Amino acid sequence: MKILALNNLAILPALLLTGCFLFPEDDPPPRPADGGAPLDAFTEPGPDAGPPETHPRNERYLRGDLAQRLVIELDYVPGHEPLAGAEADLVARLETLVDKPAGIEIVRSDRLSPRGSDHAWTHEELGRLAAESFDDDPTPGTVVLHVLWVDGHDAGDAGGGVTLGLAFGHQFIVMFQESLQRACQSDPILGADVCREAQYLVWLHEVGHTLGLVDNGLDMVTPHRDADHGRHDESDECIMYWAFESRSGISSIRERLLGGSLPDFDDNCLADVARVRDR
Repeated sequence: MKILALNNLAILPALLLTGCFLFPEDDPPPRPADGGAPLDAFTEPGPDAGPPETHPRNERYLRGDLAQRLVIELDYVPGHEPLAGAEADLVARLETLVDKPAGIEIVRSDRLSPRGSDHAWTHEELGRLAAESFDDDPTPGTVVLHVLWVDGHDAGDAGGGVTLGLAFGHQFIVMFQESLQRACQSDPILGADVCREAQYLVWLHEVGHTLGLVDNGLDMVTPHRDADHGRHDESDECIMYWAFESRSGISSIRERLLGGSLPDFDDNCLADVARVRDR
């Protein structure tokens, strides 16, 4: 296990946020969705853009005949890795979503050098770190999805808007562990439970974008994309609904914990996945 560092990277001005957010109000302004951007471009297609070009990784993630095993390469700053329960929940959900007869495994790969809680990650830095640390040399029949759990925060955080996670390039996910912790620990009673579920659900949301949801590389069987909120589902019962990227989403997780249920992919998202997975 090696430790990776980034040196001499230019610090760019703050860019438009992409990914999962918390906002000071419950109804943030419409913005592009995450997922599907090339490595060097974090700006996603706007709400009125047409479907992005289908990427071969979408099919490889979903289909067992193209890749029998899914590995989630997890690179992390020590002390900022996900909770074990969040990892277990993610694997368990994906086992019922994608066809991987040889299994799904999260592999803790590289330990990343810490940058500090005050570090503002630019999108250029994150793109370089993803490319530098990605061990895309799988055994035959394996497809790899790369996840970075980092310290610090997104350079675009401003005015109370906080990035929790983002996905790009059909294979990379970044999770801001400290931002997640601050968002979920406001409840003195259910804080620990909310944090575990928030880690899992935000991560699952980003994986959903990486798999091609919503209209982000997987064609829709039935139209269900929220035209006002990028690549998100129009149903507030779906984990791909835009509000799960806002403060109301964290509140919803808390309320659903009390009610004994958590958000998941809705029938429309499952149909989009099944049409490709079951070919």
